[in-house]
This record gives sequence, structure tokens and C-alpha cells, in this order.
Amino acid sequence: MRHQKLSPGLLLAFEDVQREGEEASIAHKRSLGIVLPKTSTKPTRIVVFVYCDEDTDLSHLSEFGIEFNQSQGSVRTAYLPINALERLSEEPAIHRVKPSRKLEMRMDIASEKVCLPQFKQKHPGLNGKGVIIGIVDSGIDPQHPAFKGRILQIWDQTLPGPGVVEGPYGAELKGDLLKISQDTNGHGTHVAGIAAGDGGDFCGVAPEAQLIIVKTDMQDAHIADAVRYIFSVADNMGYPAVVNLSLGGHADAHDGSDSLSQIIDAQTGPGRIVCCAAGNEGNDNIHAQAVVKSKDKHTMRFQVPPHQAGIIWLNGWYDGDSELEIALRSPNGFVTPFQAVNSKGNPAKQYKLFDSRIEIVTPGPDPANGDHNFFVQIRGQGWGRFSGPVTGGVWQLQVRNTACKDVRLDVWTLDDTGGSVFFTGKSVSDAVKIGSPAAAKSSVTVASYTSKVKYSDIDGEEREMGLELDTVSEFSSEGPLRNNEQKPDVAAPGAMIISALSSQANFDRSMMHNSECLALAGTSMAAPFISGLIALLLQRNPNLDPASIKEILKKHSSIPKQPAGTFDRKWGFGLINTENL
Repeated sequence: MRHQKLSPGLLLAFEDVQREGEEASIAHKRSLGIVLPKTSTKPTRIVVFVYCDEDTDLSHLSEFGIEFNQSQGSVRTAYLPINALERLSEEPAIHRVKPSRKLEMRMDIASEKVCLPQFKQKHPGLNGKGVIIGIVDSGIDPQHPAFKGRILQIWDQTLPGPGVVEGPYGAELKGDLLKISQDTNGHGTHVAGIAAGDGGDFCGVAPEAQLIIVKTDMQDAHIADAVRYIFSVADNMGYPAVVNLSLGGHADAHDGSDSLSQIIDAQTGPGRIVCCAAGNEGNDNIHAQAVVKSKDKHTMRFQVPPHQAGIIWLNGWYDGDSELEIALRSPNGFVTPFQAVNSKGNPAKQYKLFDSRIEIVTPGPDPANGDHNFFVQIRGQGWGRFSGPVTGGVWQLQVRNTACKDVRLDVWTLDDTGGSVFFTGKSVSDAVKIGSPAAAKSSVTVASYTSKVKYSDIDGEEREMGLELDTVSEFSSEGPLRNNEQKPDVAAPGAMIISALSSQANFDRSMMHNSECLALAGTSMAAPFISGLIALLLQRNPNLDPASIKEILKKHSSIPKQPAGTFDRKWGFGLINTENL
């Protein structure tokens, strides 16, 4: 077993299954790309990213149940029994294996706020025709009138079927078969309506663009396959395309070196653009940052609510030319030993405290960026499904700098129950909260601007949201990236946005504007606004690449009361003004 080839989070899941059996995988299902077997006779399987030599042939690994979705490329996605990770790690041509993780799903007045009506008056022929908008999300309501006749195809990754060239799973649907796929969540339909809905007061930005939809299971490896798929279909048709990703997570390095971001950077180019939501963690203390002095110690505190079920993780990153030792202290005062970096043997160790079970992984530098990544996993006492809740209260992450220079440390909290764990005290940092895939260098990363705080619901009741009008939305995640790259790129209307309502979704009536429209807020809503705008720009010039698109957007964006070209970690380069695009 080549432990160092497995990234920390994947190694933790593998070690748990090795110690506790298949049942241990249940606890990791919500965070990693684990697919539980339908019968007890079949093994648990896992979705992963595999880093390997560009042209190496790995087909011989199929005898171990390892299925690759691509036959070429330096970063591929694969599907395999979790116990086959050992064999995979021993293959010489394979350099690194990283887990697929579950990502979270992140136009009336809105158009006026960015002068879109004036832009369209000046350019009456720009409507998105001849451009593909790809939506990778919870699906779409294919029978909604806002999309009539413009959905070319749907790859529903959640249905049984032979899949597509980019991945042999799910079902590709066209024509009358489109209606087989449903959007019971409603997020994807709303997003698609903002980018390309047609008709009424809430018309999308590019109402004649054609749509390719991927209903994803939210595994980021499958999202990577979806990006490949949309661009491939668009290329075969001879159309430029923009892919909208209103989703994201925080299990990465927050510097664009993660697997999904690398694939996005490799796939984009002239006429191939990806647009991402910045994230909705602006009000959440999920990030801590500190400078740990040479030969000194530092403590980061984080709060766990009472009776917290499931697993809690800490995702820490720091420079590769430094070394930190890591320890945990529970609210009851029980502590682990300090654990140093292990660059050769198994970097994962388990500690059984009186009130919890702790696992810490401290490997050598990650090959993707050369930096150190440690992972901490916290569970309650017990095993498998009988594991108790994590002890509530204030926990401490203790770090010790053994190097001869100061080192900056960034840590993010992760849990599998919806973000209820948060940092407290001096280490809390309202910055560096833009993760994958919005951290991709080539992606257009979009913050949310509050263009509307009131709307009427379906019963005629006026609803008012507790947001400040005409400013960047307080929930919008802050940049820059961990490597100080500037993100987000631009801000666009994201609250409150009225767009298409999926007839298959179950929303509260207070959120419904009428039987076909819904009000939502989030950077998920801001991203498709820019995706639609990019579709208009691609209609005008199909050869625009990510750099030129971002330069155009930057030139026509500004922060109120700030000089042109000013960057802010919340606003990016400011609110887009489309009038003179």
C-alpha cells in the first residue's frame, strides 16, 4: 500500500473501512464519493480523481473492478471498490488519488440594476442564439414554458443507463424522453431561468440560447465529467458554450489546485467558458487563519453544537517548506499527542480519547501545489452506525511550529450535517472562503449583489428579506484565494431573484411568486446572470476565451464610491454594468 498516494480525506475513509469493515463507509457517504451497495454481496464502491501519466493505458486495472471514465489525460475520474484503492496506489503510472466530494448547491428589477435593458436596446440582435448554455445542477423542469423547444438534451447522472462517452453512468435523454428527468429540488430550474428563460416579466438574460442540462449527483468528479460532456456536445455542433456551476465546497486548498478546478482550466479556452458561484458562506465562521511563530504554539478554537451527529473534519493548509505538529483537545480536556509530518510511512493515526475518536493525517506536501495539507476527523464514541454524537462545546486545534520561520496556517471546518460547526476567537477570518470550483483560475467567479428585498408571494402577501438593498449581499463569500489570487471576479444580482419554478419541486408558498415563478437568493442566482451575459458576448464573438471575457467584465464593473479597477475581497471588481459592453 502506497499511503502517500492517497490524499488525506481519502486515506481516512480507507483506514476506517479497513479497521471497521464495510459498515464504516456509511459515515463517509455524505462527504465522499462513496456509493453503498444495494445488496450485502457487493462491495462498497467509491468515485475518485486519479492523477497519472498523460497517455498511460490503465485498462488492465479493470480486472480489479477499477473503471476509468477516460482513457487519456493527466487527471481522470474512476469508479472502484474501496478496497481496490490499495491496488490502485501500487500502480507506477499513478501519482495521486483524491476523493470525489459532495458539493452543495449554492428578472425584473435585477436587469435594470445592471442596465441590461439599455444594452439590449443598443444590440437588438443579441439574445443568445447560436450559443450553448450548459447547466450542471439539480436538473430542470423540461416542460416549463420558459424553455420550450430549447433544451437539446439532458444527461441525468442519477438515472440508471449506459451513460455517455464522458462517463458510463446515467442516461442521456433527448426529444420526448426529456420529460423522464425531473427537478424535484428546483434549484437547477431556477438557475436555468435566470440564464436563459424566455417570456414574461422575468425573462432570462439570453432567452434564445440553447440548453444542455446535466442533472448531477453533486459528486465533483461527476461534475468534471459534466463539464467535459457539455463542451464536447457544443464542439460537435460547432457552437460556443458557457457552463454554469452554481455549486461548491470547502474540502480543497482554496487556491485552484483541486482536481475539479484543474479539469476546468484544462477544458476552457476560446468559446469555452465556465462561470461559478462564489459561495454563500459570508456570514459563516468556517475559516480560521493564523501566523504561527517559529518554535511557538498556536491554538484555534471551534464550537461544536450539542448532540452533533455524524463526522466533523478540519481541512488545514500551509506552506510546503514548513512543518507543523498537530494535536486536538476536546471540550472535556482530553488531548491527543502532537502528530508530526510523515512523508514516508502511513501518515494517518487514530486516537481513542475518553469522549471521542480522533484521526489525524499529516502527510508530506501535496504534489498539486507543493503545500502541506493535514486532515482531522472527529467522531463520537462507538463504531459504525452505533457511533454516538460528537462531544459538544469548544474544541481546540493545537499546532506547534518546529521550523525556523513563521508560517501562515489556514483551516476550514467541514461536517456532514450542514455547516453547524464554526470557529471562534481571534483566529476567525472573514476571508478566503471561495473554494472549488470557483477557485479555478479560468472560471468567472461571481459574487451576489442585493438588487431587491421585497416581493409579493402567490397569495398576494408582501415578503421582505433582511438584506441591505443595493450593496453586495452579506452572505456572499469573500476572497481572495489562499495564494492571494484575486477572486471573486465580478458581482451580479443574486437577491432576491424571481425566476422559473419547477412544477416537480415542493417550495413553501411564501417563496412562490406565482405558479411558474419562485424567489430565491444566493450566489447561485448571481452566477447564471453572468452566464447569460457571457452567452451574449459569445454570440457577438464566439472566439472569446476566459481571459478576454474576464477583462471585458472587469472593465465594465465597479464598486460604488471606489476608483475604477479597485478590487475588494467581497465585491471582486464590482457590480457589472452592461450598458456599454
